[in-house]
Amino acid sequence: MFSPGETLRKARLEQGLDLCTLAAQTKINVKYLEAIEADDRQSLPSAFFYKSFVHQYAKSLSLDTQEIDAEVERVLSADAPLPLPGYESVVSRNVSPLTSARRFHARTYASAAALVLVIMGCAGIYTLWRNWRSTFSVQAAIESVRSFSKTRIARASSPGKKQAQKRTERLAAPLAPLTRYVQAAESEPSGSEPAPPGYKVMLDVLAHEATWVSVSSDGKPVFSGILQPNQSKTVGGKESARMRVGNAAGIEVRLNGKLLGPLGARGQVLIVLFTPDNFQIFSPPKESD
Repeated sequence: MFSPGETLRKARLEQGLDLCTLAAQTKINVKYLEAIEADDRQSLPSAFFYKSFVHQYAKSLSLDTQEIDAEVERVLSADAPLPLPGYESVVSRNVSPLTSARRFHARTYASAAALVLVIMGCAGIYTLWRNWRSTFSVQAAIESVRSFSKTRIARASSPGKKQAQKRTERLAAPLAPLTRYVQAAESEPSGSEPAPPGYKVMLDVLAHEATWVSVSSDGKPVFSGILQPNQSKTVGGKESARMRVGNAAGIEVRLNGKLLGPLGARGQVLIVLFTPDNFQIFSPPKESD
């Protein structure tokens, strides 16, 4: 039985074709066609290209490609499996000497341990930053904005200095977002300050929406009015405190520094009684208190 190369060469000669004509038809380099006819597979890029070129060669000669392909598979099956084109050098580079296996694993474990230490260090630094940010960053921003505003307003308020006033407004415009942040930070209850001596109940109330609130301490009225968004109120009581709210979902309440959960729904009217260790929520009676 003829080899694939001999079969193709014999068919080409019988049809009176030269290699240059076949190269033009198949778009395969002449030197590869010569290698195929000589069964010189070493001169071809890989087994993948060998199979493809032989198939195209046989098809251009109008031969039975299935028979040729089967013979190519038989020839290649006798050889060791060859990598796909482009992977030969990758495979050879990835094969490591057996003697360096232990050293490779040691480097891997060391790198993993170093990565864990870096992550733990970053987590610690982030925690410290979160704890210090509210103490230092906000206070510094508050003082900077206050100092800047006082200085510029004092300069601009002098008679006949309209240009200075306009200049102040232009300079202050970029600070508007920071100013709003500082105002919100100032109005937000810290929740961490201890109650003053003699007070067992400390309430910090922060409004998220315009909400009517009435608060009494130890039976005495302390505040009654509407808290605007980001506005807060702090009330202390020696034994207890009582609050009536017209929009239960519009406020945030802290009892002795501890944030309480939602008191109720939006627009719901409630009465809340606070003691040093607990609180109770009541629905208001039908008639006015």
